[in-house]
Amino acid sequence: MHLKYFLKLSPVFILIMLAFAACKKDNQSFKYDQINDIKITDAITAFTVPQLDSLIITPTLAQTMPEGDSFTYSWTIDSTTIAKTKNLRIKVTLSPGTYSIIYRVTSNKNGIYTLKRYTITVNGVYPDGWYVLNSRDGKGKASLIRTDDVIFDNPMEVANNKTYPGKPLALYNFGKGGFFYYFTDQNVYRFNMNDWLELGDRSSILPGLATPLPFKTAPAFIMNTSKFEQYIVADGSLYVGVSGTNSENLKPLSQRIPGNYDLFPGVFPGNFNTTYFYNNATMSFMQMGILSRVLEQSPATPSRPFDMANVGKKMIAYDRGVTTLSQEGIEWYYIMEDNNGRYLMSLTGDSDNSFPGVNQKMTNSPEIGSATNFATSSILKQLYYTVGNKVYLYDMLANAARLIYTFPSGYVIKDIEMLRSTSKQLVIGVNNGAAGEVYYFSINGQGEFSNGTYTKKFTGFGEIIQIAPARQNL
Repeated sequence: MHLKYFLKLSPVFILIMLAFAACKKDNQSFKYDQINDIKITDAITAFTVPQLDSLIITPTLAQTMPEGDSFTYSWTIDSTTIAKTKNLRIKVTLSPGTYSIIYRVTSNKNGIYTLKRYTITVNGVYPDGWYVLNSRDGKGKASLIRTDDVIFDNPMEVANNKTYPGKPLALYNFGKGGFFYYFTDQNVYRFNMNDWLELGDRSSILPGLATPLPFKTAPAFIMNTSKFEQYIVADGSLYVGVSGTNSENLKPLSQRIPGNYDLFPGVFPGNFNTTYFYNNATMSFMQMGILSRVLEQSPATPSRPFDMANVGKKMIAYDRGVTTLSQEGIEWYYIMEDNNGRYLMSLTGDSDNSFPGVNQKMTNSPEIGSATNFATSSILKQLYYTVGNKVYLYDMLANAARLIYTFPSGYVIKDIEMLRSTSKQLVIGVNNGAAGEVYYFSINGQGEFSNGTYTKKFTGFGEIIQIAPARQNL
């Protein structure tokens, strides 16, 4: 039959032929394979881990047909593959923050895959605790006692794979800004608080420093109340630099602020506009306005408990007391001295002004003339001071002190620090010869040590130079 003739056949005939074909027996056989259904059934999908610690995740896999299948695995963060194993075990080098990790399991048999999202919060490996500046065999280091009591012996050398020579002098941090300064008699360094990576040294911090060595004695560092400027007082001189809320906003500090002065190593933020200093050469307070580079005499306050422009006493120590809820006013306490003895004085105020508060000679206070370390409470009118191996508690209102603790013979107290956030813990660093030890004391409602002794003890340090608080940056 010709094709053109076939196409002319009746449509009815074609339908009959198709129906006949449909009635024939179908001998084809269709086989359907079951698919292995795999699920990730982890109930815990959120993890918190410090930097440089190991992150370990061992997923739980459930399969409907576990036999005869194999899989390929991948772990990714922001489309970057960090592992290709069933279980995840990595050293965390991420910056502090919160991250999503995607886990993918793919069947090698049919290419079907399943996904699981995990949330990871990375904390700084050194987020909070106490810095312990110490020295052994002529080598200085900054150790850390973390809040979980883990001790890091020398994290700055570990993090930067380098040594930091020189006699250690002091360490200061600005917690919310995420950085701290480490001062030696050969250099000054800035470190990131979270990972201790070096951010700069004298060449970028104090490029205008004229002397070959930065500092001979322990300096002081603090930011002003607005956190817009930073100050360093060292060897009696003042250096000022623009700052910000993080280390990226820091600018180099100035050359020495001009003037004939010899500042006590302390900086006392008053309000958003004014920061105070104390000139031991003239025995009077000085001040500097925000964005100013002029150090000037504080105005006279003859009607107050003392005249800020003519105190007439040498400053030997200071500590901070109560901070207002708005963070705009800080009560600063000072230990002053003249030929007649030692005195407790203070500056207090609000967001607008600072003015003299307390001015009293410290009487009924055993060995106060030989005291070397001082720490004040921010909730009680009390002060702690040490002489040799003894700790005294001074009641400001009663103007009297009493002995509350004595370390063993041969121990010398080097530094004491109040846990400022609560004023419920006093941290004391002591030296037993060349060996340093750190003690935590809990403070009860009367200001004394709970149970009359320490709550924790840490050993293994070199000779302690300073104890300083480390503040969490997250």
